[in-house]
Amino acid sequence: MKKETPKHWLEIAKKINSIAQTGLTFTKDKFDKERYEELLELSMHILNNITDIDFNKLDFVFNRDVGYQTPKVGIRAVVIREDKILLVKERMDNKWSLPGGYADTGMTPSEIAISEVKEESGYDVKPIRILGIIDYNKYQEQPFPFDVYQLFMECEIIGGKAETGIETSDVQFFSIDKLPELSERRVTPQQILKMYELYKNRHIAPIFD
Repeated sequence: MKKETPKHWLEIAKKINSIAQTGLTFTKDKFDKERYEELLELSMHILNNITDIDFNKLDFVFNRDVGYQTPKVGIRAVVIREDKILLVKERMDNKWSLPGGYADTGMTPSEIAISEVKEESGYDVKPIRILGIIDYNKYQEQPFPFDVYQLFMECEIIGGKAETGIETSDVQFFSIDKLPELSERRVTPQQILKMYELYKNRHIAPIFD
């Protein structure tokens, strides 16, 4: 019999949550509604037991989107100047990452990239092209309790200057072979190296999945 792993239970909890959310969206029967609400709570208990995330926070993050469940979208800006890559230091863990964050409703991917870079680094940028779109959880040892598609966008600096933001404590450019300690819950060294390769070799197609 196959051994049950935390990752396996994560997938079970996500599936239960998705079924419950969809059911609550379309059901008109009050008894079915009660059953779907019980499934939602069950999925939270499973996640609470296999992750270090507080139950109330799980409930807020996992259940705030009502209706048919789809992946969330994260956007990271790849900004290279004089063969060095722009990184920002996250106040949350004092480690480095590409500027970016979750996509906001009402904004295009380009607008989000521009906004995130400005808020986190002080630079004004112009989006150039998509370098990749990946399934975030496939590259994490501890996946999030929801699906995330991470979009990497090459951007060019057109103005501004280095300034920290509310979520960042430092802004610097680094040589690709001398990267600092990265906030790997946001971006991995392998992903940065791949984005740099795509930047240098424009004939290579963007990565996906």
